[in-house]
Amino acid sequence: MSIKVRLYLGLALLFFALLLAITTALSLPQTAWQFSITSSQTSAESSAFTEPVLQANRLGEIPRTVVRFYFGDQPIPASYHLALEEPDTVATYQDFNALMALNSQLMMGLNQQQLSMRLSDGHLESLVTRARQLKDLPSIFWLQITCGSLGFLICLLIKSVRPNYQGINAFALTGFSYLLFTFAAAIYSTRNVFIDGQLFHALSLLNHAGAMLFSASLTAFLWNYPRAVSQYTISTLAYAVFVANLLVDGLQLTNGPATGSYLWVFGLFLFGLLGSFIQWWFARKNLLDRGAVRWMLLSIYAGTVFFAGGMMLPILLQMPPLASQGLMFTTFLLMYGGLALGVLRYRLFDLERWWFSIWAWFLGGLAILLMDLVLASFLTLTSTSALTLATALVGWLYFPLRQWAWRRISYRKGLAIEAWLPKVVAKLVNVKTPLQLETAWQQSLQALFQPLTLNQQSTVVESITILSNGLQLRLPKIIQAGSLVINNAGQGQRLFTKNDVKNAQTLLVMYQLMAKALAAKAEGANSERDRIRQDIHDDLGAKLLSILHSTKEPRPAQLAKEALTDLRNLLQSIEIEPIDIEYALAHWQQEARERLPEGIQFIWQEPPEKLWLELPPEYFSHLTRAIRECLTNALRHAKPSQISVEVLVTDKLTIIMTNDGVALAIVSAVKDSRGCKILQQRCESLGGHFQYQQQGVVWQVQISIPLPR
Repeated sequence: MSIKVRLYLGLALLFFALLLAITTALSLPQTAWQFSITSSQTSAESSAFTEPVLQANRLGEIPRTVVRFYFGDQPIPASYHLALEEPDTVATYQDFNALMALNSQLMMGLNQQQLSMRLSDGHLESLVTRARQLKDLPSIFWLQITCGSLGFLICLLIKSVRPNYQGINAFALTGFSYLLFTFAAAIYSTRNVFIDGQLFHALSLLNHAGAMLFSASLTAFLWNYPRAVSQYTISTLAYAVFVANLLVDGLQLTNGPATGSYLWVFGLFLFGLLGSFIQWWFARKNLLDRGAVRWMLLSIYAGTVFFAGGMMLPILLQMPPLASQGLMFTTFLLMYGGLALGVLRYRLFDLERWWFSIWAWFLGGLAILLMDLVLASFLTLTSTSALTLATALVGWLYFPLRQWAWRRISYRKGLAIEAWLPKVVAKLVNVKTPLQLETAWQQSLQALFQPLTLNQQSTVVESITILSNGLQLRLPKIIQAGSLVINNAGQGQRLFTKNDVKNAQTLLVMYQLMAKALAAKAEGANSERDRIRQDIHDDLGAKLLSILHSTKEPRPAQLAKEALTDLRNLLQSIEIEPIDIEYALAHWQQEARERLPEGIQFIWQEPPEKLWLELPPEYFSHLTRAIRECLTNALRHAKPSQISVEVLVTDKLTIIMTNDGVALAIVSAVKDSRGCKILQQRCESLGGHFQYQQQGVVWQVQISIPLPR
């Protein structure tokens, strides 16, 4: 059976229940009088204080006490129990049965139009009934009906998606039982005092059965989700207790409703809470399960503890309820609403975000129908006019407002493209090298998803995938080999979703296009560099060589030889092929030794092991000039007796140059010098940094460049 078929069958059941509840409520008698109880003590045991009395009044009149009813000439006691919202708050089943018989007697008098009542001022008022209308149903009736419908709908949607799972089946059954006891209570709790005793008794039993079934199915759910603790043992026990209670309560085998119904419901509820603690214990070492269980238990406790503490427990203790039963029913929506949010946050029941698409489909259509119903019911319009106006309002008002609200929610979460695209473009504009592009890629991922951590892996991937049930997102690198894994989106507050994969894919395409643009730029630069190198070699090199061989003077010959050496170094610096790092280290050491005058001790330290690394031509060129500039500064601004160079190779190439013989005030002179700015620019162009410091007469500079893979 498809999801849609299951949904339509559930909706048909809901609409049938709604129709039955509303029809039954409208079939009850309605008089011009409103009845109430003088005291807030609305349980039978309130007589321990001040005996409550039944009062009646017409609209706009002061309430008067009802002394007694009359069925013809036969007096009938005007018990305040008649106006109790919940009949099972009486002390004993004997009182309960007497109340049902009293209701049947009053209904017989109403049906024969022979019922009247004596008020405290001595007036005898005849009671005349009329047909009940929708406007006569109080708001508390619609509130209870709405609560039961929403709870049932949430369970229906979950059941439709996951039909064959033990824990889900139990949870779905709580929605059905919630519908049972709210619909039954909505009918009899909003009566105008008068109701047939047999109907009243049947509705009360239906309310008890729904409450007990709710407690049994909730217990089965808590013992079987997310882990089945005992397979079918606990579930069987819970439903067996439910069947046993139906017999005990229906046959009235105990003293009263408190021990025949409420004690059973409350006791089984406490047993279910024990199962929730066991679920928490099993999930304590699993991050995903622990978060889901915590959210689930918080939702269930918030929705059930209020009702248990405010309604069931006071009745068990022979005390009046703390609030109206109809109002207390709304607390169950905390449970169902909390679990609905848990689907979005923790993927409860593995429904993911598309579960809310079903809600949007259903509620969107419902909103349109309600708009038409409101206009047709409360405005003086024909059905055609109401439909036309409703369509206009929905098209011009409802849909734009819904779209605006959705965009606002998406924008605040940072998921809308309008939220993150400007930040990404700003980072891409400043990218000039592949290394900067790789760094910008990681920064953009952190800005978009706000993960707790970002890790690098050696595994090469080409696509974006969700790992660990949404805890991680793995993405390819842009330039370097390997992959990136980001953990816990939104600082650990949410899981990665398919929408995140789409956003990351869009971002990846942008960076891959930028990588291709940089590669094309580098290829063009290499082609032009090769042409210039060949032109210099063929033209300028040939002329310098001619000067060297044709001149007989030593000075011009020496200058020509030095010019040829500089030309050779220049051509080497613009080579296209990568340069072995050991050759580069040997070249820098030799050049430094040749430039130092006699009397200065030179120390060169480099890693002793073989280095299997190559430097791109631009790296070699920039580093050669940077080392040459640092050596020139040491000779120009100090009188060194020793210059040392230490080379460290990890994932970075770090060159530390130290010399002595520095004046104490050199930092302020060098800080804003043009040479330091050029050195800083050279290092930053390679994705690195340049630092310097002075300790007494010792001057130290550090060049650190990330090595390309």
